[in-house]
Amino acid sequence: MADEDRDAGSALVEFTWLAILLMIPLVYVVLAALSVQRAAFAQTTAAREAARAYATASSDAEGERRAEAAVALAMHDQGVAWTPTDRVILCGGCAFEPGSTFTVDLHMVVPLPFVPHWMCGDRCAAGIPVSAHHRERIDCFAGNGPIAAGAAC
Repeated sequence: MADEDRDAGSALVEFTWLAILLMIPLVYVVLAALSVQRAAFAQTTAAREAARAYATASSDAEGERRAEAAVALAMHDQGVAWTPTDRVILCGGCAFEPGSTFTVDLHMVVPLPFVPHWMCGDRCAAGIPVSAHHRERIDCFAGNGPIAAGAAC
């Protein structure tokens, strides 16, 4: 009976240690996946809303301003920090003619949870790249110029 008394209660200790050792990495992986998914959802929504804002503007300059504001608002709604690094809309010559197409490309690196900011400065080594791409066509009843050649209006 002395051997049985020595092992009494050790299963609880072993279970607690194993639970801690397994749950901490699992919780971290779930937090990282949620962070990346939130950023991906925010970028997809932001790209779509930026395209809508640009397509309904009256000029290229106004459209770009509206697109950047739409991206900032969509990112803020999801709690994702975003700062524009370059032009949001890619449209070649940007003639802003009805029937012409343009694309919205958004790229960012999502830092992993609990990574210090000094490790994720300009080039984040501890992050996951996320991007969104959306292609849109300016409606035939919008835009400033003549209808683009070959447009199906």
